[in-house]
Amino acid sequence: MRKQAVLVYNAYAGHRTIVGELDRITERLQELGYELRLHRSTAPGDIRSYILECVEIERTDLMLVSGGDGTVNECVSAMCEKELDIPLMILPLGTANDFANSAGLPNSVDECLDLIAEGQLDYIDIGRANEKYFINVCNMGLFSGVSHTVDPELKKKFGRLAYYFKGLEEIQNCQAMDITLTVDGEEIYGQYLLILVFNGKGAGGMLNLAKNAEIADGKFDVVCIKNLKLFEMPALMLKVLQGVHLKDVNVDYLTGSSIKIECHNQETNHFVTDVDGETGPSLPMEIEVLSRKIRVYLPKH
Repeated sequence: MRKQAVLVYNAYAGHRTIVGELDRITERLQELGYELRLHRSTAPGDIRSYILECVEIERTDLMLVSGGDGTVNECVSAMCEKELDIPLMILPLGTANDFANSAGLPNSVDECLDLIAEGQLDYIDIGRANEKYFINVCNMGLFSGVSHTVDPELKKKFGRLAYYFKGLEEIQNCQAMDITLTVDGEEIYGQYLLILVFNGKGAGGMLNLAKNAEIADGKFDVVCIKNLKLFEMPALMLKVLQGVHLKDVNVDYLTGSSIKIECHNQETNHFVTDVDGETGPSLPMEIEVLSRKIRVYLPKH
């Protein structure tokens, strides 16, 4: 009797690569002994609803998700909500694919599918910020609303560069967040333009942002950009590209498994939050690690 696999996918992610790969995916999974069911996302939230309503652990041996970080987030969130301990294969066919890059997943669909037979199945951590889950990053402040507002046509034409164009608009009007940050019981206060809580290593295509982060170490890497002047930003960005920014005087860097973020000027500024490229929960925020929560096919160490 064949094993059962489910592929949920966003047909419009990236350059719609998945559309031309469906037959190849079906063929490869049949070779591996799986019978494949497909679900095409029709709108944001549709994949989550489908998994919650239609995917049962008793008749599903493998989950596959194709799309960008937001699509992967929908899939993982639903699996966590429903407590589905099903092996997950990520096909990174979105615009940025930040988590997939952090995890070292290949860009090729064929190479990803080969991991089912040749890779290793490892448990990884998941983050939960208030009521929302994230697999890669939770962030707030400057740039956090970029992925929610960027023009889809611009993203289609320029890829991840579209995020950078939109980000340049935000810099001109950025305001600092007045923050009390508590990490594993240690409290610090500061004014920050941007706070990123990483499970993965990077965001926006920049893998150096939290280069020491690991996806299965039971803790987050927290990178906080202080309220620096506009003329100081280029120097800090250069350090980010070089991977030496974590020791900069304008950066607070902490690690921990339990994080509380309180913003004392939220009512007057309405700072945006983000989880894996999608709209995040409102501040204040309590973030915790769900250690070794789901199983993902990864390259062998």
